[in-house]
Amino acid sequence: MSLDVIAFAVTSAIMLLAAIGVIKFKEIVRAALMLFFVFTLVGVLFLFMEAEFLAIIQVLVYAGAVVILVLFAIMLTRREGAVGYLGERVGVLKPVTVLALISALFYFVFRIGWFAPKGELHGTTKFLGQELFTKYILQFELLAILLLAAMIASIYLVRREVR
Repeated sequence: MSLDVIAFAVTSAIMLLAAIGVIKFKEIVRAALMLFFVFTLVGVLFLFMEAEFLAIIQVLVYAGAVVILVLFAIMLTRREGAVGYLGERVGVLKPVTVLALISALFYFVFRIGWFAPKGELHGTTKFLGQELFTKYILQFELLAILLLAAMIASIYLVRREVR
């Protein structure tokens, strides 16, 4: 096994443990922290696949914005002393089903020949930038105007509530 495969496997295992932590932690802030780790490690997996742009977007949008949004929602809606209940009773069917699904996943993942020779990459950041600012410039500008309108509307609504 090469060092790349070992690093990929270790990162995937840590990500899987963090995902289990999202489900198992009773305290919602700790679950949100585990969610942050999962999203960040997905970005690391994108780096392993040489998709730097997707890795940066993953970390900025998901690990940054979504987790901050979840934490703000928690802080604004939190009741004192409230702790979620996840239940301690685990039957036989759930672990067997999870084990069967994970086994099927590993079977199909390792059965497919993933390591095909590399072709020309059209998904690079340079290619994306060229396409975005030449072929799709009108859509890009319309999206910018839409986001500006949303920002102005939100500022108007917040200022109206303050008065």
